[in-house]
Amino acid sequence: MNLPSWNLNEFYSSFKDQRINKDLNSLKKKISFFSNNYKGKLDKLKKPELVKTLVEFEKIEEIILKLRSYAYLEYCTDQLNNDKAKFYQIIEESVLDCEKDVIFYGIELNKLDDTKTSVFSETKYKNWIKNHKKFRKFQKTENIEKILAEKSLTSSSAWVRFFDQLMTRLKFKINGKFFSETEVLNLLSSHNKVERKNAAEVFGKTLKENIFNFSFIINTISKDLDIEKNVRGFEYSESSRHLYNQIEKSDIDSLVKTATQNYGDICHRYYKYKAKNFGGVKLNYWDRNAPYPSYKEPKISWNEAKSIVIKSYMSFDKRFGEIVKKFFDNSWIDARVLKGKTSGAFSHPTVPSCNPKILLNFQGKIRDVMTLAHELGHGVHQFLANRNGVLLADTPLTLAETASVFGEMLTFKSLLNNAKSLAEKKFLLRSKIEDMLNTVFRQIAFFKFERQLHFKRSKEELTDEQICEIWMSTQKESLGSAVVLGKNYKYFWAYIPHFIHSPFYVYAYAFGDCLVNSLYSKFEEGDSSFNDKYFDLLKSGGSIDYKTHLQNFDLNPKDKNFWQLGMNLIKNLMDELEKLG
Repeated sequence: MNLPSWNLNEFYSSFKDQRINKDLNSLKKKISFFSNNYKGKLDKLKKPELVKTLVEFEKIEEIILKLRSYAYLEYCTDQLNNDKAKFYQIIEESVLDCEKDVIFYGIELNKLDDTKTSVFSETKYKNWIKNHKKFRKFQKTENIEKILAEKSLTSSSAWVRFFDQLMTRLKFKINGKFFSETEVLNLLSSHNKVERKNAAEVFGKTLKENIFNFSFIINTISKDLDIEKNVRGFEYSESSRHLYNQIEKSDIDSLVKTATQNYGDICHRYYKYKAKNFGGVKLNYWDRNAPYPSYKEPKISWNEAKSIVIKSYMSFDKRFGEIVKKFFDNSWIDARVLKGKTSGAFSHPTVPSCNPKILLNFQGKIRDVMTLAHELGHGVHQFLANRNGVLLADTPLTLAETASVFGEMLTFKSLLNNAKSLAEKKFLLRSKIEDMLNTVFRQIAFFKFERQLHFKRSKEELTDEQICEIWMSTQKESLGSAVVLGKNYKYFWAYIPHFIHSPFYVYAYAFGDCLVNSLYSKFEEGDSSFNDKYFDLLKSGGSIDYKTHLQNFDLNPKDKNFWQLGMNLIKNLMDELEKLG
């Protein structure tokens, strides 16, 4: 299959481009000038000059993020290339060395009284300042902040890098042939049940053989998080995540509680249905995402996937469709399956001076089409939000998954409406329900695993078995008695990258899915102003808080029924599926 690779020339011609050193030198000069002019002087500046400092700070952040983005994008498609791996680390270290010299700015900004910072309420930075102030009581002295920043290279980020390198180098041997992580996970959705079983057992066995490394990594990541929690004075290890995400823990507690209450009615119910269609009352864990035996899924070419997704976005709103086309026309997507390439998929916002980039591992399945639609939703969101500048382009988690899940729903509905047979309709419904189970309930189970793991790790280092026990208890609770978990399934926690890269991030997916289910129901009600309000939501980035946006759609996450509305949409799809037989 001829798949696209992305073009990174917006950044640099290659990782050996001399302009990289030029930008690093420029960054050092700008930071030196900034520090000499403003360090220890913010409280003496007049209001217009104070605004000017934030404009200059944003320009510095633009260069920092451009260098980091490019280094990561070059590295993640070719992680076995020693020169690129070295380049990535050099950039990380060089940028951090520069960055520590502007740490003073955020600290001093938060020391200013509200009367002084009120000048920002008349600028685009109003919401940025408001959110920055929330960190005030958790910030430390400049020296401590510098130490925390510098030690990240040899603590959390070092273990993230080691995890990535470990996963990239793992080989899974099946019938004498070696497979990469991406390839073996793809076999779990093979039509051949023997292939699925072999893939699952070899995957679990290989994780088990390397479990010392994975346990050591997650123990260290967790302790590092616990140390930072104590230094900053957070109540929970997850508190910093909620603060960055601009959300209250009570909202997440409500989401977790509602999802858990729906395990039986939705999750367990579906797996009983699937087990029955697989000819029994129990379903082996390697069949959880397996294709149904009664339907042969068609292979979808890249061009077909491209056409499906573009049409879905175009039929919703031409403004969105035209942005989606840019990703294909300008080579902003890398869809190849390569050895050494990171598994999974993402959309990287990069910086306003460049454009977002999407990574996929496309293998011609409906799931890959839905992933493409998902990541393009992120891409559209990032493309629109980047107009706000670096500081306000970043969208808080509360809205980060909105456009992606909405784009998936548009594509699903388009495919469902154009289904040519009963078998195809059942296939699409089953696929969508499974995706939603993975997005909502699986991610909530992941989050509950993290909560227990980090709480227990704060008391003592955890053994392999202790971590596995937490994993199995949270998995059994969510999957129900219809799914049989094999002996090596207990090691499957080890390959989940979010646990290492971004602790406690996983609830974003459940949050986004449920929020979009409620949002999509508003769209289906036929509000003529929906598209414009939705467009405004995406282009605002982080300049407006999510609750204000949701009020425009008459939605309130504080409403006790808010999350249940999102769960009900999945229930409705289950009802529709069961009626079809």
